[in-house]
Amino acid sequence: MTAATHPMSLSEPRVSIVILNWNSYEVTLDCLFSLRKMEYRNFEVVLVDNGSVDGSPEKLLEKAPEIRLVRNPTNLGFAAGSNVGIRDAVRRGTDYVLLLNNDTIVSPNFLTQLISVAESDEKIGAVSPKILFFDHPDRLNYAGGEHRRWRLFPKIFGLRELNDGTYDTTREVSFLTGCAFLIKAEVVRQIGVLEEIYFHFYEDIEWSLRVLKAGYKAMYAPSAVIWHKEHYVTDKNQGNGFIEFYLARANVIFARKHVPLKLWPFKMPFFAAWMVYRTLVFSFRWDWPKVLALYKGFWAGCFLKLPEEKTKV
Repeated sequence: MTAATHPMSLSEPRVSIVILNWNSYEVTLDCLFSLRKMEYRNFEVVLVDNGSVDGSPEKLLEKAPEIRLVRNPTNLGFAAGSNVGIRDAVRRGTDYVLLLNNDTIVSPNFLTQLISVAESDEKIGAVSPKILFFDHPDRLNYAGGEHRRWRLFPKIFGLRELNDGTYDTTREVSFLTGCAFLIKAEVVRQIGVLEEIYFHFYEDIEWSLRVLKAGYKAMYAPSAVIWHKEHYVTDKNQGNGFIEFYLARANVIFARKHVPLKLWPFKMPFFAAWMVYRTLVFSFRWDWPKVLALYKGFWAGCFLKLPEEKTKV
């Protein structure tokens, strides 16, 4: 089956699906093949290759010639890498941008349902679907989220719970996941693209916050379903402290940018407790590179120069 077997409907809003690839041929190809089966037809795939060295962009273009391939010469990180595709799509006049992880599989009516929710209210600026674990498809990976600026991480509703219908109501949320983040192009023009200083982690938290601050609603759409092979690419880097470094770094950067000083007495004890806990866990395992990465991330977050304005389109 190819995209050409489904006639395009020009009455549907145009959606640009931005997918980041980094040395991940097989998992990205699975995602692209699942997109071909969608019933929604007025879409394009903007595949941004983030400096792969495994030949995957050439092989993906051969297997899926319908994609628009954009190449980054080096690995720019998730935020900056994705922004290349987001800017490309918005500048060419798309109606919606869908930021989609390459380690996902989508259901055939996934995009139809997302757009249906997004189009139901002009004040809806962004929507995320119900996400299930690929390896445990009866368990929820995301069923909406909530983030408060004094928290370390968003509260993910239904995380690892059975998909038993409890979270099948469309509702407003305060955190949308970058795993599958549909946003109106007009909103992107207003609030800007992802904040590139994060490199990895927290860019979706900040984007969600900016959507809400601009006066738009963020929605969870349970009728749209995808399956997530969580951390497929990130897990390749666990041995060198990649996750620990960027989580600590992003936490501090977000606090410096968005947490008022009056809330720091509430946030920082949680952050300190998290640092101590992670230190003890890795020390018990004699995993000193991760301990070092954790504190390097903390100091990097403290002393990085913050951007003065939003990342423009």
